[in-house]
Amino acid sequence: MENPFKKPYSRVETPGEKTVFILVFGLFIFLFLYIFKPFGMAQLKSESQLFVSMGFGLVTIFMLAIFKYLLEPIVIKKNWSFGKSILWGLFIASSIGVANYFYVSILFPHIFMFKYLMYAIWTAILVAIIPVTIGYIISFNRLYRTALREAAILPGEILWESEVIIRGGNPKNECKLNPRSIVYLCSNDNYITIATIRGEIITKTHIRGTLKAAEAELKRNTSFFRCHKCFIINSEYADHVTGNIQNMKIILKTQSIEIPVSRLKAAEAIRKFR
Repeated sequence: MENPFKKPYSRVETPGEKTVFILVFGLFIFLFLYIFKPFGMAQLKSESQLFVSMGFGLVTIFMLAIFKYLLEPIVIKKNWSFGKSILWGLFIASSIGVANYFYVSILFPHIFMFKYLMYAIWTAILVAIIPVTIGYIISFNRLYRTALREAAILPGEILWESEVIIRGGNPKNECKLNPRSIVYLCSNDNYITIATIRGEIITKTHIRGTLKAAEAELKRNTSFFRCHKCFIINSEYADHVTGNIQNMKIILKTQSIEIPVSRLKAAEAIRKFR
C-alpha cells in the first residue's frame, strides 16, 4: 500500500484563502485560551485573561502572515508532498510557540530558561496539531476528488470549431482562423496579438480590440485557458508550469515560450499542467 504521506500535494492558496486561514486560526487560539484558560491563565484577573488571550491571537496572526506570504512561496517546491505539508505545519506551530514564549517574557519578565522555551514549543504543537492535521486532510481530499473528476474527462470531449472569427469586439476586424492553430493570445493596451503556428513557424497577427471580447469569441473551443489578465493560451500547446504563486509561468511546447500566470489562476494552472 502506497504511503499517503509521500503522495504529491501542491495546493496553492489564493491571497484570500491565506487571509481567511490566518484570521480564523488566530481567532481559534484566542478563543481556546480565553474559554478554557489553560497553563495557569485562570489565576489572572478577568481583564488580564482577555487581553493576554488577545495578545496570543495577534502573535499567532503575525507569525502566520510571515510564513504564508513571505516564506511559503520560497519553501514549497514542485515535489512537495502531503507528509512535508504536515511537517511544515508543525514547524509553523513551533515557531509560533517561540514567538509566544517571548511574548510571555515581555508580559512577565523572567530569566531565560531553555526548558520553558521547549515547553512553549510543545504547547503550541499540541494546540495546533489537531486543526493543522484536519485542515490538510480536508484540503488533500478535495484536491484528490478534483483530480479524479478531471481524469474522467476524455480528450475527445474537448470541443473545437472548424473556424473561428476573432474581432476582439471591433466590427472592423475579421480574423478567420482554425482555433487549433492558435497558440496564445495576448493584449497590449487596445490591441490583441494572436500567435498561430504552422509547422514549426509561429506567426503573429495584430488586431485592435480587447482580450475579453476575444475570449468570448473563443468560448465554444474548450481548450483555451485565460491564465492572466493579458494572456489566453491553447492548452494543447502547454507543457508544464514553473515558479511559485508569485512568479508562475506556463512553459509552452512550442519554442519553450513562457506565459505568465496570475495569482488567482495559479491553482488552476497547477491542476491542468503540473
